[in-house]
Amino acid sequence: MRSIPQIPPLNIFGAQAGNGEALAQYILDHYDQWYREASAKPPLLFLVGEQRRDIIPKTLMDPALSENRRIRVDELVVYGTGVMESFEQDFKIRLRETEERSMRWVVVFSPTGCESMLRALGLLDSGTGRAKIGDKLERDTYVATIGPTTRDFLRNTFGLEPDVCAEKPSPEGIEKSIRKFLDNKL
Repeated sequence: MRSIPQIPPLNIFGAQAGNGEALAQYILDHYDQWYREASAKPPLLFLVGEQRRDIIPKTLMDPALSENRRIRVDELVVYGTGVMESFEQDFKIRLRETEERSMRWVVVFSPTGCESMLRALGLLDSGTGRAKIGDKLERDTYVATIGPTTRDFLRNTFGLEPDVCAEKPSPEGIEKSIRKFLDNKL
């Protein structure tokens, strides 16, 4: 949004929130201030992907909130994700190229490719469709997720607990979480 040239510039709020739950709380407080003089608050247009958590709309439209605090949310799906046909094969090639490394990280940004990723890593049990759980101490490949949606998908669908879930869904958040993991591991 910051890169959109606009005069006056776009007002962007809540970027520091880090996750949907914190952002929803921020929106509730900010919207109250922003529209404190208005007789009614306009609804929010929530542009989303096909796979998402519903924490923001649930929080903003929570019936337990007073009517003047509640915010209507209109969701519009604007993007979807899919797995490239070549992903699993390409990923296996990359794994072979890096198999001699003492440590490598697989960072997962979306639930979409998780099954292919687990299959390529040799962690998917074809009989159960669940992850094979091995000794966490004797391995060289670790899994990090961009945020709780992908982490929960791996947990609930495949029974795999990622090693790291970024506290803030950004490249910097992933790096910080991996460094924290490594500090605790060593």
